[in-house]
Amino acid sequence: MSSPKTINLSSYPSSPGNESMVHTLIPDREGSFTSTAKHKRSSSRISTKSSITAAASIHSIEQNPTKEHFQEVPPPYSSFSKKRKMSIVAMAALSSFFSPFSANIYFPALNMIQQDMHTTTDLINLTVTVYMVFQGVSPSFWGGLADNWGRRPVYIMTIFIYIMACIGIALAPDYKTLLGMRMLQAFGSSSVIAIGAGTIGDVAVPAERAGYMGMYSMGTMMGPILGPVLGGILSHQLSWRWIFWLLAILSSALWITLVLFLPETLRKLVGDGSGYANPTPFQWYKNYKAKRVHTRFLSVDSAMTAVAHHDKHEVVAKPTKSRFLTLPNPLQSVLYLLEKDVAVVLMYNSLQYAGFYSVLTSMTHLFTDIYHLNELQIGLCFLANGLGAGTGSFTAGRILNWQFKKIANELGLDESQTRRGNMDPSFPIERARMSITWIWGIAFNIAMIIYGWLLHIKAPIAPILFLQAILGYCSTSTFNATSTLLVDLFPRNSSAIVASNNLARCLLGAVAVVIINPGIAAIGVGWMFTTVSLVLFVSRILMVIELRYGHQWRLERTRRIARKEAMDADQR
Repeated sequence: MSSPKTINLSSYPSSPGNESMVHTLIPDREGSFTSTAKHKRSSSRISTKSSITAAASIHSIEQNPTKEHFQEVPPPYSSFSKKRKMSIVAMAALSSFFSPFSANIYFPALNMIQQDMHTTTDLINLTVTVYMVFQGVSPSFWGGLADNWGRRPVYIMTIFIYIMACIGIALAPDYKTLLGMRMLQAFGSSSVIAIGAGTIGDVAVPAERAGYMGMYSMGTMMGPILGPVLGGILSHQLSWRWIFWLLAILSSALWITLVLFLPETLRKLVGDGSGYANPTPFQWYKNYKAKRVHTRFLSVDSAMTAVAHHDKHEVVAKPTKSRFLTLPNPLQSVLYLLEKDVAVVLMYNSLQYAGFYSVLTSMTHLFTDIYHLNELQIGLCFLANGLGAGTGSFTAGRILNWQFKKIANELGLDESQTRRGNMDPSFPIERARMSITWIWGIAFNIAMIIYGWLLHIKAPIAPILFLQAILGYCSTSTFNATSTLLVDLFPRNSSAIVASNNLARCLLGAVAVVIINPGIAAIGVGWMFTTVSLVLFVSRILMVIELRYGHQWRLERTRRIARKEAMDADQR
């Protein structure tokens, strides 16, 4: 009798359920073979009569497998369903909403706060500048924690700090308390901007990432727009202190939602999302219940046998240092600026942000002087910018996803290759994300110049609001493209790289807050916005540089990191 032939097909998907299979061909008396199939997830015996020719055919497949016999299907990047991903991104977007929302909500009430605190205009403007500085610096600390501790605990801690700061500002008796609480408020709220982008990098593959980033950026961009609207209504009808009571109430509701429903997504802790770390109350209870059921049916004898087997055959692992004892490197975000392609993208994005913020921060002063509007009317004028920003967030993500698929099709890549977590380094991701940003950039330049000169001649307010919508659309679309590219470049450290982006743009935004109103007073609103537009126009050359050399710089970094990892492995 011939000896049994065992064919291991464990490296190939063998069924719609992707179960691994081992075939053992056992000869019987008639010279045929019985095939025994053992599955990884379930065992079954399938007996069939086949000829020796069929056995030889299976042996041939084992020796020379081809795509015709087996088609490799990569495992899903994330175990979360599309609906679950949408809910996670929605919670991230709502969290990121509060930082810019808080920065802008009391713009219409600056004069009222100045009178109530018995201080000067310059000192009140200092609260805006200081907030933006802390808004830029804080994510460098929290982003590192989120990449080690996990997203969920950092969300919960920072939103809680933000709630306490809002209550402190609402009760502030003097200017010093107001200034200190504004610093604490920025320290707590700004971190979620970096963490949110990291969360999207955890659950979304590059082919769909831009769409989710569009949804997420809608939260960050609607904050500066809706903030002045609600700020104007509350300060005009009630008091400026009610602005911060409202923030405390809304953020408390968000905090409860995060505690109950936001799952951990950090891939080094939970993999594709099916792992167990930093659980929600529902996940903890489900795990606790499962352990109780398992313990109830585990006999004492089997438990003792398991312990004896463990002691005999296995070595107990030494306890490792808790990840919560690992402190972040606050300079990590600064170190990313040493990468040439990152520096180019961050400078381009930060200048665009400064230009956009110069429009937002000057609105209260200009619309009061030129059109004699009150706080409520000024707040409502911000809705035009909000409409443009919301439209940009919604459409830019879809445009970028379309551009990504278009380039993938040109390169002959199928869906299984584009839906992996990390794209092949040879894929021109820079072109996929940034090749159309020049359109938004030039449109922003033209609209800003016209906007400034219409204000100079005191034109009717309707065309000015229309131009604000265009400025909001172009800026948000650009921010969506640059943020998505940064996450694509560093998917494993997405929170830290977005913290670098936040640091650079908030610092330049703070500079814009400081110089825009004095500049308008010195040379006039028309020439000031023309000057800003020309600076931004010159900065468009940075995108040409990125498209020309970014791919080369990224490949050099990939090879450098590979060499370093190989050296570290040899040393171990």
